[in-house]
Amino acid sequence: MRLRAPRSLTVRLALLFALATLLTFTMVGSYLYYSLARQLEHHDDQELMGKITLMRHLAAKARSVQAIRDDPHSFMDATLGHDDLLLILRSADGAPLLDTLPEAGSLPALPMTAAGQEPDEKARRNLRTSAGLPVRATALWANIDSTGERVQIIVAHNTSDSIAMLASYRQQILGAALSGAILAALLGYVLVRRGLRPARLIAQQAHSITAQRLDRGLDVASAPYELQQLVVAFNGMLDRLHDSFQRLSQFSADLAHDLRTPINNLMVQTQVALAQPRLPEEYQGLLVSNVEEYERLARMLDNMLFLARADHAHVAVAFGELDCRLELQRIADYFEGVAEDSGVRLEIVASGSIRADAMLLRRAISNLVANAIRYTAAGQAIVLAAAQTEQATVISVSNPGPQIADSAIPRLFDRFYRADPARSDSASSAGLGLAIVQSIMKLHGGRVELSRSAGQMTVFTLYFPADR
Repeated sequence: MRLRAPRSLTVRLALLFALATLLTFTMVGSYLYYSLARQLEHHDDQELMGKITLMRHLAAKARSVQAIRDDPHSFMDATLGHDDLLLILRSADGAPLLDTLPEAGSLPALPMTAAGQEPDEKARRNLRTSAGLPVRATALWANIDSTGERVQIIVAHNTSDSIAMLASYRQQILGAALSGAILAALLGYVLVRRGLRPARLIAQQAHSITAQRLDRGLDVASAPYELQQLVVAFNGMLDRLHDSFQRLSQFSADLAHDLRTPINNLMVQTQVALAQPRLPEEYQGLLVSNVEEYERLARMLDNMLFLARADHAHVAVAFGELDCRLELQRIADYFEGVAEDSGVRLEIVASGSIRADAMLLRRAISNLVANAIRYTAAGQAIVLAAAQTEQATVISVSNPGPQIADSAIPRLFDRFYRADPARSDSASSAGLGLAIVQSIMKLHGGRVELSRSAGQMTVFTLYFPADR
């Protein structure tokens, strides 16, 4: 499939300028054209009215129709100096009395204005004679005062010059409109190209940004006002990408560190065992130790696979109505032996129900309880609480112990992150537990938060929306 070449914004704006100019010139020119045509027509009408009024006066003073036929000079004298004027006189029965321009041919039938009345606008027509001469004509009846005979008077004005002038004017308007449109297109192209120079500068700045220089944003101050919101949004995207790259780099380093430890253990133990012959019991002990490392790797890979599937919404969530106290009691029973070994008590304060996936809910709370047991001193109690509000069901796991540094809280739910920089507990924890908790809460449309209570308790709170 062929891709169309991208259309230039500069060219498009220049063409729009040209179109706007062409339309403007055309509208103004049309107005001027019709205004001139109306003025010329009004001038012809004034001349027609003057001449036909004069002819009616001359006809009224004539002795008879026969006298007009015998001596029409008084009528012809009235048209002297008006070569573009056509005068036709006829008797009541249509017999010709006078035609000042017979070579122009005959005229089509005209509405006749009654004697004593002035021809209105409807009585004035633009016509063509049988010879093709364009005229504006009007006609009326006139009465001869002495005999009472009626005479048809037709006065027509040759409009050839006016039509030629209007045609020339129309051509000039069209030429001016096209010339103006071309000039507007050229000027528009130059001005728009100059006006879009800041956009090209922004593009140059964007070209200088690489994966290693994502912290360099675009200069908002140098951008035009109309592009500042776009630049701010682009800088925001760069900040998010920079943060994602940083997290990805840290994730790669943490992953390499956590995989290296069990792999090194397996390799060193196996090399030591193979350095010299061993008893079967020693080989059996080596295999047991290796199985522990394999199980650790399997748990780590299983957690990473769960997080990857959760990120892409490939984890099926089976929502159901669960009793909060029953679920927390089930988890407390599971950790009862580990808690007793650590000298820690598990207390439950729960009521209400929750709509969630049972397996995912137990996994999230279990990760929080496992962390709480690890950091709670012997003789202390861990509190598992649940309560319902109008907006959400809230489950919390609270434990006394060392406080988490403020600087560590923003990254606490990152993968492979441990608040303890020495990684003293890396053998028992891969740093994925809290990341899994956050992913589970996102699958439920909720959130997890860390806070400190008044009694210096570390509290992890899960918010499950009530409308799920």
